[in-house]
Amino acid sequence: MIFSSILKLPTKYALGCRLWGHQDAILCLAVSNSGTLLASGGFDGLRVWDLHKEVQLPQPPQMQSPKDPITTITWLAQNDSIQETLCCRTGLGYLLIWRQRPHTVVEFEEVVARRISGGHEIMAIASDAGNGTGTCIIVTTWDKRVQTWTIDSRNRLSNVFSVELTTSIPHAVYLRGCDIIVFGMYDGDIHVLQSDNRMVIEARSTGMTTGSACVDKTGSLFIIDNAISGFSLHRLNDGSCIRTYDTKLLKMYPKQVAFAEDSTTIVGGSDNGLVYIFEMNTGTKRQVLQHSRMAQTQTITTYNGEDHTGIVVVSSNNDADNTITVWKK
Repeated sequence: MIFSSILKLPTKYALGCRLWGHQDAILCLAVSNSGTLLASGGFDGLRVWDLHKEVQLPQPPQMQSPKDPITTITWLAQNDSIQETLCCRTGLGYLLIWRQRPHTVVEFEEVVARRISGGHEIMAIASDAGNGTGTCIIVTTWDKRVQTWTIDSRNRLSNVFSVELTTSIPHAVYLRGCDIIVFGMYDGDIHVLQSDNRMVIEARSTGMTTGSACVDKTGSLFIIDNAISGFSLHRLNDGSCIRTYDTKLLKMYPKQVAFAEDSTTIVGGSDNGLVYIFEMNTGTKRQVLQHSRMAQTQTITTYNGEDHTGIVVVSSNNDADNTITVWKK
């Protein structure tokens, strides 16, 4: 009996910790591939946190400007796991890359700071470990461009190609094998590009405005904030809607949505300070988390730790509490 109770896994998410440090609105979150480091960015710059110790790590000097906030963060995929590498973009089109210093987990150094989009806002970033030529970075920009870059072990950033979409402003981007999947912001269009020859090989549509999008681990399904009823699940091969998850919207704020628990669960933000957790296959609401009593819950991310699944949440309002909340199961 004692042995079985020890092995019993939690069925509900519980508050893990709260992190304080930002003095202004937080716009983006990302957890490292190892599940141990959290990056957060916004109007007062970029920060990195140790999720085990629940502390902020020392960081390199930053040129912080409210006119050029950190708006997207991703941890780069790598063939080796010795150094974690963080890539982020700013509102004025700068691509920043921080690499973990050898033999330490407490500091990062900035190895790239380059304006790559002619001053246009970078909308989304994705990455792939590459095939020996360096890590591949996919960047989409406000002027409808999809760009591919590589960064090698000597931190040299090289452009591979750039292609302009006809109509869509690319809001989210994912890699599926050799294909680049791009989600349009206003038109609900999905564009599939071949990463080796920059050709747009397919285009399909959800028919819905996309507040945010996330592709599942199989690369066959995606979930969006549809800005109407809440969230909706779609097939990637044709964009058709399979299921909706109603959050009873009072106001139409864009909010992030993500898969969790091996893509069996949907986690999404709200306009009322709550975080909604749904069973993907049935649409059943599993749990509701209270992040804030007043502010919208617009920015979330999920991750897999060594012994738990985590959800990280912030409110992205300038006048809201800038606390980062971490929930664990």
